[in-house]
Amino acid sequence: MYNSIQHFIDVGVVKINKIKEGIYNGKMDASDLSLCILKEMKILGTKLQAEIYKEMDDAIRESVVRKKYWNIEHRNQKKTITDVMGDVEYSRTGYCVKGSGQYVYLLDQVLGYDPHQKMTLPAAARALEETIESSYRKGGENVSIDEEVVASKETIKKLVHETEVDMPLPEPKERKKIRCLHIVADEDHVAAQFWDEKGDLKRDVRGYKINTIMPKLVCVFEDIINESGEASKNPRYKLIGKRYFCGLYEGRKGNEKLWMEVAHYIETMYDTNYLEKIFIVGDGAKWIKTGCEYLENSKYVLDKFHMTKYVNKSVAHLYDSADEVKNRIWEALNSLDKKELKRIYEQILRATENENKKEEVEVALNYFLNNWHGIRVRMEETSGWTYCIEGQISHVLSARLSSRPMGWSKRGCDQMAKLRAFKWNGGKVIDLLKYQKKQKLKHEKREKQEEMIQELKRRNSSWKYAEDIDLKIPGLEKSSMRWLRDLTDLAWDA
Repeated sequence: MYNSIQHFIDVGVVKINKIKEGIYNGKMDASDLSLCILKEMKILGTKLQAEIYKEMDDAIRESVVRKKYWNIEHRNQKKTITDVMGDVEYSRTGYCVKGSGQYVYLLDQVLGYDPHQKMTLPAAARALEETIESSYRKGGENVSIDEEVVASKETIKKLVHETEVDMPLPEPKERKKIRCLHIVADEDHVAAQFWDEKGDLKRDVRGYKINTIMPKLVCVFEDIINESGEASKNPRYKLIGKRYFCGLYEGRKGNEKLWMEVAHYIETMYDTNYLEKIFIVGDGAKWIKTGCEYLENSKYVLDKFHMTKYVNKSVAHLYDSADEVKNRIWEALNSLDKKELKRIYEQILRATENENKKEEVEVALNYFLNNWHGIRVRMEETSGWTYCIEGQISHVLSARLSSRPMGWSKRGCDQMAKLRAFKWNGGKVIDLLKYQKKQKLKHEKREKQEEMIQELKRRNSSWKYAEDIDLKIPGLEKSSMRWLRDLTDLAWDA
């Protein structure tokens, strides 16, 4: 710390003072000062880390526990790791485990760095935060506040693929007492660049590539309000108490895993003895209806958006009479009059000459008949509710996965969907990465390393010289440098 801070006082502070003088004489302005301070603080931050790492490496090398279990193999082995402030270049000592020949860098282990780790957790979190919203490329460009430090697209892609989104739910102090919960479920249609590796896309009987990945979205919420007011012509709906679940969840086992996660969330956050009803709203897909098998007191509801889509398809070719027939269909649906609905569709079919159009009309009728139970629940129990399925898909998944011309692998699509859900649930990426690192360390045998760390903690007083640092660094005693004295005190306290 001594050398880094002294360099900042000797060089960085001098540069900052010159900018200050330039502002007084009109040659510079506040933007020049801001950029200068930012640059010098980046230099200070990276140098501080490198110097502290060196101090720790020296302490490890002199450790009694280290001498007991590890022999020195190499000194001053260079490593560069990307941090939010820029690249940190430091040297460390390489060791060989006595009796085994295993080669390790104890400093990296103490710092929590994997052998091939290229960036710190804060830098990785910064890159992921940007990647979740934009692209792998922009994530790499935003890995650090130093614009010259950039991570490759492949590095960020690897980071996305390897980040496990599996943080446990925090136990609530008291489970919520809610009479009714609502669930909307749907899936996005994402273009596949390949499934597992390039060139593995198959073709259908017509020769077209099978290149659609379908990540699923489930959103649990308590209530919905119109933020723009009931009188507004442009309603703006907001879901209260929402929680997202996203990912591929392929096949029967995947679907089971999805709904078990939803069930676990509900059981953890809500008093299920008080909970009376759960409405699951969807487009009629089998995987959505399956949710009723896993959630007690749940009922399936057919989504109005998809009902409207099929009604419009049924009458689009009727021209002048389209609106009239459309109203008749809605009257039959709203009154749950299945016979009248069939009668209307018979009339539509008699008036339809095009065979392809006839097929569309028949598909629409079968859609309503196959989802009649979901229509009944909608009309009898949820008629006053407006569910925003498409809006959830658009904001959470489509905005990143399918609204732009890009292709995905199955792994990349699955991971991005889960990360998007995590972010929309209010999660912090840095907390996720810390948890992942903590879980990894739990499964590693590090008894000897922990013994050494405990020794270093006992000797920590030998690292602390903040008490007399004022005397060692010329210029730090000035009143204008009070902020830096406070900073060093905080660093040592930490």
